[in-house]
Amino acid sequence: MLDVGLANGTGGDDDIAVFVDRLAAAGSDRPTALAQEGIRNAIGAGRVPPGLRRLAEALAASVAELPPPPRHPAEDVGSVVSAVRTDALVVLDDFDEAAVAEAIAALLTEGRRVVVTGATPGESARVREALATDVVDRAVDAVPSLSPAELRELRRLLATSTPERRARGGQDLPPASALPSPDEVATLCAQAARPTGTSAGPWMVPGLLADLDQDRRAAVTSVARCVHRSLGALRPRTGRDWAWRLLSELIYSRHRAAFDRMLEDTAQAVAALDKARYAPPVSFHGAPPPGAVEVLRRYREFLETGGKPRSYFRSAVQREVQPVLQQARVGENTPETVDDVQRLIEHLEFDERRARIAEGCAEIGVPAPRDEGELVELAEELVKVAAAARSVGALRHDVLFIAADSPLSVPDVDSAEQVAEAIIDYAEHGSADEAAHRLDEMADALADHCVVAAMAPEHEQAIGALRERDAAAYAAAVEALDAARRDVRDEQQARALLRSLSAEAPRLAEAWTVLAEDDPIALGFAAFVPMDALLSALPPADSADVVLVLGSSGLGVERLLLAAVAPRMIAVVGPGERRDAGPSLLSILQRASALVIRGRGGAGGRVVPLPGGSGRNAPARVGQAGA
Repeated sequence: MLDVGLANGTGGDDDIAVFVDRLAAAGSDRPTALAQEGIRNAIGAGRVPPGLRRLAEALAASVAELPPPPRHPAEDVGSVVSAVRTDALVVLDDFDEAAVAEAIAALLTEGRRVVVTGATPGESARVREALATDVVDRAVDAVPSLSPAELRELRRLLATSTPERRARGGQDLPPASALPSPDEVATLCAQAARPTGTSAGPWMVPGLLADLDQDRRAAVTSVARCVHRSLGALRPRTGRDWAWRLLSELIYSRHRAAFDRMLEDTAQAVAALDKARYAPPVSFHGAPPPGAVEVLRRYREFLETGGKPRSYFRSAVQREVQPVLQQARVGENTPETVDDVQRLIEHLEFDERRARIAEGCAEIGVPAPRDEGELVELAEELVKVAAAARSVGALRHDVLFIAADSPLSVPDVDSAEQVAEAIIDYAEHGSADEAAHRLDEMADALADHCVVAAMAPEHEQAIGALRERDAAAYAAAVEALDAARRDVRDEQQARALLRSLSAEAPRLAEAWTVLAEDDPIALGFAAFVPMDALLSALPPADSADVVLVLGSSGLGVERLLLAAVAPRMIAVVGPGERRDAGPSLLSILQRASALVIRGRGGAGGRVVPLPGGSGRNAPARVGQAGA
């Protein structure tokens, strides 16, 4: 009859389903059929009950004649609790109601969720009556209806509860969205702490700008941003002292004409360099004669209007240009075409511009470029200086006329930079008075989020930090509020789950509340459920840790379906119970090498086989029950 094992001896879901069918085939009552149906549905959904899988694997090992598992010495089995930690299948042999009650109490002390069932209601009632007074409050009539996830969360929240967190239940915290950003508060605090001066200077900017209309203030701010960008483009100052010195002179219109010529000549020279990169090189055997550029321009016009170069009877223009062409080479050839002549003109014009650039550099005190790379750099720097001069000049004008009696002036570049930064800072953050006013508004808004009686200390700290302009204290309060918000959320969730549990098991909810403070590990329960009711409506997966079956010696094989209730099964054999010779729940557990713990009335430590054992299988392990 032991062919109730796995079909293929492997342990796949299909084999488990066959195993369930063979167990159920041993009975014909309706609870067995309902249990079979529920287990098959769970297997079909990919949720194989772990208790059934462990039982099936143990039987598969015995059928395959694998070596038996190592036997535990008697002294290793110190209690039912330690046995359940290491073995999924345990038999309590010769245990009376008092001993079973002690075993249940030990399991509850470790926080186990125990489902107790028996062949008859009287057995369960006697065990329940034998429970100690400190355990009886954790005995219930059914597995709590809270989902396994909710029950697990409730036990976690109770186990991690602290007096501080329990005090959070009556507090009302502001949502995270109601708290100003610590970065914004830090900026406002720094703005509010800025000192105000007594003499004319950038500190006066906020007061002057506050009196302007929005459009005028926006225009001044735009100019200030231009100053900030243009001066930033001239940084760093190292190696650019001439640029800053030139800028200081330009804002007073000194060297303006020479600078404008330099700006134009450098731009054209750079453009000529870019064009020359893709043209043939030009060389002269000697110095070009004076007026060579004008002569070449007239000859270019002669060629463009249809003139032809002749070997004899040359025209006056051709005779005039001949000395220049004889000294010049475009690439490897003597220039002949219009393009060749144009290339010569561009080359000579570039030389003239470089000469003018050198003269201009000497005039305005700028280092003359020594090669083409320095020429390009000079042109770029002059453009930056020109942009900075225009923006600083515009700012000096706007500040001068910002108000009819404005005492503020911008005498130099450094002052322009300071005033520009003050204008931008005001546009982005406002003045010190405005920052202080904004902080007070934040504090008032934050205080309005809850009544004083329900205000948390961290909430008060955040409000006080805003009023005291203490950015560091505010950031610490915000961080503390995040932790407090988690505590409040956990406490509210724990109370809600406790209310749900209390609605069906008030004594269990009260016992857990007390244990959470004294012994948070012992948050277990013992659900006493009649066997037929338990099989007819199997609890969801992970609803229990242990199923304890009373009067197991007289139960048939089909009652092994109870292994689907929890990952571990404890079968109890009372003193003097008769063991059937045929296949039964007890004989199958023996075949699966279940750990046997002898009751206090038995011979402790003896390794004996259960009745009905097979000669080819290892005897069951037996130990003396302890505390």
